[in-house]
Amino acid sequence: MRKLNCTEVIVRNANINDIIDIYKWRNDPLSRSMFINNKLLSIDKHKNWFKDTLEDPNKKMYVGIINGKKIGITRFDFNKRKMFAEISINLNPIMRGKNLSLKLLLKSISLFQKNTKTKLKATIKNENLSSLKIFKKLGFKQINGDKKYLYFILTKKIF
Repeated sequence: MRKLNCTEVIVRNANINDIIDIYKWRNDPLSRSMFINNKLLSIDKHKNWFKDTLEDPNKKMYVGIINGKKIGITRFDFNKRKMFAEISINLNPIMRGKNLSLKLLLKSISLFQKNTKTKLKATIKNENLSSLKIFKKLGFKQINGDKKYLYFILTKKIF
């Protein structure tokens, strides 16, 4: 795929108008294959999850936009007991292969870190080579792993 000619990734808070796009991206076969919960999700369950996530003060979702097109979503789930936030990313399937994941993660993490000093944790499937490469490039350090997943942590501010 060709790279997208772009100057700037814009990251904004997710809102109720994103519900259908994120539902479609979430149920994309490649996306699902990389998720911990990789089952096909019904629209009703997704709507409930999405609305609950938007209202939950311990969760933050951002949508990345470039040239007026939504490129993907990042989510931060804060774990009070362990004092970290789990980060995840999912790209719009038509935006894959355009070198946008790194920019989306970088902008999202920077925005998230403006309001918190929380450590970030990422759980990535061993076979998800693209995500492994991007998270390592951003400074995430592997702290553990097993047959299915590698576990990473970021303890510093991106910038």
